[in-house]
Parts: sequence; structure tokens; C-alpha cells
Amino acid sequence: MTLPNFFIVGAPRCGTTALSSYIAEHPNICLSRPKEPHYLLQPPKDISFEEYVSQYIEQFFGHCNPQRHSAIGEASVTYLYDDEVLKRVLQVNPEGKLIAMVRNPLDLLRSYHFWMLYIMDEDVTDFQEAWQLQERRLQGDYLPELCRDRRLLQYRYVAQLGTRIQRLFELAGRDRCLVLVFDDFIANPPEMYQKICHFLGVSDDGRTYFPQRQHSRTYRSSTIQRLLLHPPDSLLKKVSKPPGKDKLSQWKRLAILKLHRALLFLNRRTQSAPPLSPEMKLLLQDTYTDDVKLLSELLGRDLTYWLKT
Repeated sequence: MTLPNFFIVGAPRCGTTALSSYIAEHPNICLSRPKEPHYLLQPPKDISFEEYVSQYIEQFFGHCNPQRHSAIGEASVTYLYDDEVLKRVLQVNPEGKLIAMVRNPLDLLRSYHFWMLYIMDEDVTDFQEAWQLQERRLQGDYLPELCRDRRLLQYRYVAQLGTRIQRLFELAGRDRCLVLVFDDFIANPPEMYQKICHFLGVSDDGRTYFPQRQHSRTYRSSTIQRLLLHPPDSLLKKVSKPPGKDKLSQWKRLAILKLHRALLFLNRRTQSAPPLSPEMKLLLQDTYTDDVKLLSELLGRDLTYWLKT
């Protein structure tokens, strides 16, 4: 088996989609399909860990060619938030490298809440109200009908990146981790791209074009959005099931996935996330002061300006 040797483990709304799209075009890098399988979130059940890993590789990395791709990886940004999952990542490949991206928690949460609304894990449109519901939701109350996991709505925890990066370093060691700051990625993507190539041990392929890949968005029709993101179980099983070696079944599955992407595109429209209220901004600045200081210490640079604007 050819094991993945790098993992983009977090965090959401920090530029990982753009980063993944850039490196996926490098001739010596291969990303999983899809880029965020989230497979390692669930521990193996009724099978050995070896078989668990074998299924993981077969399902998500079958298109990778180890003779051409020296860097093979995936980008499940939820891995950062669970120690047991990070340990499982390291167990899959003890020599694997880990990449994380961090961002101003105020900007991250504003974007993240809007994204949760788009994918229908959230149904409270006012972020301040959603923030106030965190404790009750953790107990199982006031959960949106379509929410996949109540932990996704624990906004306070999602943006505690100093705490999570500290734990990442403790589990994996600093030498195996690359932490990128969203501000740097936006200001100078070529430099960040070269840094990633160096970290992954591949040569710079001379890429100079770095288009913006991610925009805040909402949907046109909630009915269509619900059908596309939460299809009937019968259809979901057909699409999620590996197609095997039959070329006709592979073609059908690919056609369904392309149609799904096309419908999602047609149903969405670009829209900026609403600004934070002055009251909410002050609350978040106070909430994350210590965590941002911790992240600054870990990265050896002052990021406290995030909370002063």
C-alpha cells in the first residue's frame, strides 16, 4: 500500500480549499478524492486497523501513482479538533507530515457561521444568537434538523486555534508540522506555495497564477439545497459506494457527481457574510485574547493585532 504522507488537518475557513486546489495541480502531488474524506474521524469497527487503512487508501487514493507522486495527502480540516483523530492520523503513517492554517478568530467565525448556514448544519441566521445557544446545543437542545454533529456548532472551540496548534505540536512534534497564517497566504501566495513545496519535499513547479478559489455564498432555493446536500438514503448509498472495476458503474457514478456539482453551482449565489455587531466583536476579542497570545508564542510572531482592529 502507498500510504498518504501528508495531511492538511485544519482549520476551516482559513484558505485550505484554495491551498488544496493549488497543490493538487502540482505534477508530483496527489490529493485524495474528495479532498476532505473525513474518513479518519470514525475509528475502525469490527475490522483490524490494517484493513481499516487498506479501505481508506483504496477508496480515496486509488488514482494516485507513487511512481509519479512523491507527496500524497488529504485535507480533512476537522482532524485538528480531536486528539484521538490526530493520533489515528499519525498511526496511519508515523512519518506523515501535517499542515495547518490559522486565521483571525473573528474573521474565521464570521465566515464559518455563514458557511454552516449554507450547508444547512445551522439554522439560526444571527451569529450572536447562535453563539448564545452553544451550551444548550452541546446538551442536545435547539439543534437544527439537518445538523450532522452538534460539535460543529461549538463556535468557541472552533476558533481556539492556539490551543489546538499547541496540542498538534505536542502530539506530532514541531518538525513534522507546518503552520501557515491566512494573512500571509492572501498577501503572498507564491511564497506560501514555495514554502509548502519545500515542506513536502517536491520542487517548485514555477506556478505563478493563484486565483481566489473560495467566496462566501448562500443558496437560491432552500428546497433544492436540502435535496442536494441531504439526498435520500437510497441515492446516497449508490453514490457513496465505491464503483469497483466495472467501467459502466464508474461512468454512472462520475456522471451523478458531475450533475450534483453543476446543480450546486446553479443554486448558489455569492454573498458576503454579514459584519459582526460591535457588541459581538468586543465579546470575541475578550474571549480569544489569551488564545491568540498562545498562538503568537507558538509561532514566534505577534498576532495580537487581530484583536485590535
